[in-house]
Amino acid sequence: MAQPDDGATVAPDPRGQLFSLPAAVIQTATAAGYGLWMVLGTAVALGSYPDGRGDVLVPLSFGLVLVSLGLVATCLRLPFAREWHGWDPFRRMLPTTEGMVAMANYLPMLALGGLARGENDFWATRLAGAALMLCSLATLIFTARGTAREMPQPLASVANAQPLGRAVSAVFAGGLWFWLCVALQNETTLGPLNPWRLSMLALGLVLGVIEGMRWRALRLLAAERAFDGATGMGREGGTLLAWCFGIAVLSVGLPCVLLVSHPVGPLVSVAAGMAALSCVIGQCLEQRLYGRAWVQFAGH
Repeated sequence: MAQPDDGATVAPDPRGQLFSLPAAVIQTATAAGYGLWMVLGTAVALGSYPDGRGDVLVPLSFGLVLVSLGLVATCLRLPFAREWHGWDPFRRMLPTTEGMVAMANYLPMLALGGLARGENDFWATRLAGAALMLCSLATLIFTARGTAREMPQPLASVANAQPLGRAVSAVFAGGLWFWLCVALQNETTLGPLNPWRLSMLALGLVLGVIEGMRWRALRLLAAERAFDGATGMGREGGTLLAWCFGIAVLSVGLPCVLLVSHPVGPLVSVAAGMAALSCVIGQCLEQRLYGRAWVQFAGH
């Protein structure tokens, strides 16, 4: 690698920025925001969400905060967020296709916020909910493909960049934040056979299977590198299984246990908050672990 001249400005390594801790937090929070909007939009579109303007505006506003974190960080020119969905607003006027898809989410979000006035059975309200769900799903798919293009091929096939894996993890995390938003507004206890609770448990099972496949592929890559003796991954490969188990417990295991525990009264919001926070921490750690693998494998 050529050495830079004295006094020259060295561009920051994009590999370190992509999976740095602040970037992992932004990515996880943004995905959870889109997942929250998907859950809310689906519930409104199906007519299964309870009536009430506040019941709609609270999760809608919370999702807006999560979704907008990346855009705010880019506008503030933070080192770990030079671009927002491939768009640098200080260098080009028009956003990328991915950025335009992400911006499209704000239209049905505003429409749903304006139409929610106590009754959610109005056809336009349900249509806005369906549009919000579809736009959020499209954004997750485009973002996953954009992230995969920035990664080396070995990691692009196993990291949390596939559209299916990203969408499932985002909906699971968003569903937990949705649970918290609902629990903070009322202390209604969900029955053990409640369809939403069963759907979340099924989603957690699917996410566990997808994560298991990714971890297995990553372990195989680590074993290959250790066998070749090229990167010294042998010691790290030995502890990778422990990291996989710990992250799986945080991101999937503990939230599912809290869902099954059937809390009542004020414990509903406590359980929902613990489940959502545990899932976010686990997903952030997952991004960081893949970031370490990125650094190890990118140059080989």
